[in-house]
Amino acid sequence: MSSHSVIVASHVPIDACLYDLDANRVPSTFIPVELQDQTPNGVLPTPPGPTPAASSVVPDDFKSLGYGDNTKGTPGVLRSLGESASVLHHFPSSNRPAPSQYTSIIRELPSRRHIDMLVKDFFKNVAWHYDIVDEAVFLNQLSQWSCLTHDQLKQGPDALPTNLRSFPTLLFQILAQALLFQPTQHEESLNDLKYAADMELSDVAADLTDAGHRLASSFRKSELTLTIVQAGLMRACFQKTTGAVIEAWHTLGNAIRDAQELGLHLIKPDSTAYSRTENLSDRELGRDVWHMLHLWDVHMAAVLGRPISTRMSPKDVPLPMSARDSSGRQRPPQPRDVIWCGYHTAYRFLQDIHDLEKVEDWRLPVETIHETILTNIANLPAWAAAQRVRQGEPPWLSAALEEMYTNVHFVLFALHRPFVFAEMSSRHKAFHAAIQILESQARLFNLTEPLQYKAFSLVYATFDAMVLVAAMHVRFPDEFLEQFPDTRRTLEWGLERLKFLQARKNDLAASALNIIQQLYRKMLTVVSTTQPQGLYHGISENGDLEGMEAETAPGNWDTILQPDLGDLFVPQPLNELLCNGYFGQPLNISPTDQIGYGPSQFGSDITGGLGNGLMTDHSTGEASNMPSS
Repeated sequence: MSSHSVIVASHVPIDACLYDLDANRVPSTFIPVELQDQTPNGVLPTPPGPTPAASSVVPDDFKSLGYGDNTKGTPGVLRSLGESASVLHHFPSSNRPAPSQYTSIIRELPSRRHIDMLVKDFFKNVAWHYDIVDEAVFLNQLSQWSCLTHDQLKQGPDALPTNLRSFPTLLFQILAQALLFQPTQHEESLNDLKYAADMELSDVAADLTDAGHRLASSFRKSELTLTIVQAGLMRACFQKTTGAVIEAWHTLGNAIRDAQELGLHLIKPDSTAYSRTENLSDRELGRDVWHMLHLWDVHMAAVLGRPISTRMSPKDVPLPMSARDSSGRQRPPQPRDVIWCGYHTAYRFLQDIHDLEKVEDWRLPVETIHETILTNIANLPAWAAAQRVRQGEPPWLSAALEEMYTNVHFVLFALHRPFVFAEMSSRHKAFHAAIQILESQARLFNLTEPLQYKAFSLVYATFDAMVLVAAMHVRFPDEFLEQFPDTRRTLEWGLERLKFLQARKNDLAASALNIIQQLYRKMLTVVSTTQPQGLYHGISENGDLEGMEAETAPGNWDTILQPDLGDLFVPQPLNELLCNGYFGQPLNISPTDQIGYGPSQFGSDITGGLGNGLMTDHSTGEASNMPSS
């Protein structure tokens, strides 16, 4: 018997209960609250097949005790008896926030002119990175919101259509993201949003995201909507971008719990494909949001060394470009197609990589995953290949695909990194993946407009890859001697990018740069003491490092590496590599706290990549034509 829900009609005796595994996990007409008013005449579509009994939906009485939409527990027992749990009516529900509280937050929204401007900027410059919000659905809700009267708004959420009550929670987050990614020479009228002389647009953005969070928090959990879940994930994006990474992880966890409360994790893919050029149905939109939550969850777990809260089967994720337009022709790629392509190529293995710590013999699954990802890379569809026809493709696609290449290679990197001190094969494969990540990040940087320089995608992959490359040259200088000239140049380009991003107020870049500068100095010191003097340009006879700024914080390097690990299997996450003596004396790693690494036994980074044959094979010793930053 499977582990799914038990469905029992109220008129069937308990001893004759039939167990149907999936029929009651998700109501066949899943309709998020905010979308119900958009159905024709307000009538829900009739579900296919037998109509479930009225008791198949968890009553509000159960909600007050915290029971979810699951029939395996006490609610299932009561349902089997035809009971509605009326005995629970004496549990009081929370009071809805006063209309004045709702209205006071709504008044913090900018003018309609500024809203229209910023929403346009969001879907042009930001939305393609995450694809959390469907543009057509959002613009339809924005149009309805704009038609609300002052009398309706001042009466609070009870006077508003159900589908619009929580809409401002998402609107606030979208406006905040749009303000965060404004060009230096932005629209002059946006300065009107500042209420103090020394304010930046990022300060206004912070106020807006906080307002959206306050509004979302004013709703009871029994009033959750898909919009509130989207707003939570968008706030996590904002926090991670602005360097509040630990807060972002907690915000993501709350959004996941809210999504589970709505049952988004139970939505199974429809048998028929749909087109992204058409409005998404409620089920499809909810399923897509759950996909994004899962990807953020496993990605942050791999990057930051934190636990995984979600699971997903690859069969539940659509294949990219699987739908056609209304005329039956293949439609152009959309942002979601790039994400799905990366998922089926490599991201789907992140949860398996996280579980490797439970595997006694890790070598077989590691090699199996490695070979599978390489095969998937070799079979990328023509529209996603590095050598593709680029004429007529949307302007965002090149950068989106480069991000995908980085992230796919990062999966290979995360796969082998825990074993670099125990297995030579994993050591070299992780090293090679790290170099691929750094080269992909350099290309991504060159494809990135200045207004995107605050994006965390330009920092995490670079930081994690540079740490591992430096670690391998420090720990195994003779083993990686042949690669040193090329990799040193690659590391220097990475340092220059981090310095550039730091100067453009990328909060994460400043934290990462401090650590990488110390590791780079350590690497050069080790190489200069183990190789003939003057062998490499930039290392003088006394070990001084040319080109490094005087303000670089000196490392306390009394020893090379302690202890001598030998062949001991040590699956070290990134923060432990920095803290626990693998570079000699521990670094002053307080910046890693700002970057958000957690106390995990196993993983620690995942922003990186997908090699696609477009990066140089450093095993040949050939230098790549890396563009200078």
